[in-house]
Amino acid sequence: MDAAAAAAATDAGDEEQEQARMDAIADGLQTRDAMRLYNWLTQRCFSDCVVSFYRRALGKREEECVRSCVRKYQLLSTASATRFAHFADPSNSSSAAFDD
Repeated sequence: MDAAAAAAATDAGDEEQEQARMDAIADGLQTRDAMRLYNWLTQRCFSDCVVSFYRRALGKREEECVRSCVRKYQLLSTASATRFAHFADPSNSSSAAFDD
């Protein structure tokens, strides 16, 4: 193996290591963001819905409120993701639904 081939092999190995490192960082950031979102949603729905601390289980109204709160967030999240996807790819055929 000549020096150029050895250098190319070393560069390819370095690129693979760098890509693996970047993937690990991205995974860590996604995990952190998911946990922040989960904690925020839990805190938000709990503070909006739970009013009684006299028993361990949620009351029927509290439980319905929490379900509604999470459902609203999921609908908003889905709509936002769809809208951002529209902006990312305006050639998408379903874009007519978002035209102003």
